[in-house]
Amino acid sequence: MQKSSALVWLRFPGRYYFWGCLLIVAFSAFVISMQITDRHGFANSELRESVLDRWGAPIDQPAPSVRYVQSGSVFNTLHTLALDRQEVVLDAAMNYRKRGLVYFSGFEFEFRGRYAASNPESHDIDVVFVFPIHAERNRILLSDLYFSVNGESSEIALADGTDKLVWTGRLAPDEAADFEIAFTGRGLDMFTYRMDPAVPARNFSLDIRIDGGHNYDYAAGMVPAQSVAIEGDRISLGWDFSSLESGVPVGVILPSEKAFDSIIVTMIRRSLVTFALFFACVVAVSLYTDRRLMRHESYLIASAYAFFFVLLPYLAAYMHFYLGYFLTTLAIGTLLQVYLERTFSVRARYYAAGAVIALLTLPTLAVILQNYTGLIYSLEILAGLALLMVLTTQPAFRSILGQLEAPPQLKENENAS
Repeated sequence: MQKSSALVWLRFPGRYYFWGCLLIVAFSAFVISMQITDRHGFANSELRESVLDRWGAPIDQPAPSVRYVQSGSVFNTLHTLALDRQEVVLDAAMNYRKRGLVYFSGFEFEFRGRYAASNPESHDIDVVFVFPIHAERNRILLSDLYFSVNGESSEIALADGTDKLVWTGRLAPDEAADFEIAFTGRGLDMFTYRMDPAVPARNFSLDIRIDGGHNYDYAAGMVPAQSVAIEGDRISLGWDFSSLESGVPVGVILPSEKAFDSIIVTMIRRSLVTFALFFACVVAVSLYTDRRLMRHESYLIASAYAFFFVLLPYLAAYMHFYLGYFLTTLAIGTLLQVYLERTFSVRARYYAAGAVIALLTLPTLAVILQNYTGLIYSLEILAGLALLMVLTTQPAFRSILGQLEAPPQLKENENAS
């Protein structure tokens, strides 16, 4: 008898063509999620390379290196010379680069560095100051490059075949030289400043100011900022060390927009559960209006619900995600509302609207508002419980529950036994 009852309950959803409807939603979810997943991988490879070629690469800026020999000697053996001071300022403005569903964290920046080096020897030394620029990779315009020594603008000399600014000069005992470098460029995702691995850093300071977001991060092994200030969309990060180990990287992963492809995939993964609840509401409306769904009506409702998750990623690929989400919700929500009204009569208007809002709009919105997901679900469950408690006191609803609790097939089996 128990096996017979269980079999009846498995067959009961089939009276409303639920299993075929679920298959439609599951198949659509599988196909579109595979496409988005492939697009995400594609965006991390070929699309990313396209952005790198057009916009610029992550900024990996080595600190300048200083080497010297005794004046008059041949440059065979160079001695390392630690900088007495390094003061670096980076002003960055985010300029996101959209490709498909992915927003890459492009930024435009202005780099300014001031450095000081002095002669530690009791004799004159010949000094070579080398500063890597990476002009092509970081989209640096050489016309914007400024270089001065002791406050006087110096001719910019790039080493042959390299992106290195090279200055040579002579320093007397205890004489110091102040260097200043400034340039503008474009980068992607990250700014890293790497110390000279051959010498320790002394009197080092770095200030990074970023306009356009606040969800920054640090790469593995990167020294985090000692001071952080956030004002609106501007972040100010500061590093200040009297001494620092050689070769240590400092910097930041710049702010990024949400990964909208992963948001859509999360919506799709939850769609089977929300659709099952949505379809249960549709069946309840069918029983309430005494209008049984026909096969094609059930499949059309399921197809419209599933198409929400097909239309959204394609609209989001060609416009901003939030605009695409609004248009998709408006189009599919209106389509379902109108069709359910015409299928079940005007009496079902508010029940249909409630089902669309509660089991399509709110669950997808909860995925977007990640910080409020639990609160949205909790409030929705509370509202659902309150609604059920009110409905269970109504005779019409009790009649529907009676039909659900005792399907005709089950009654026949009980009579036969």
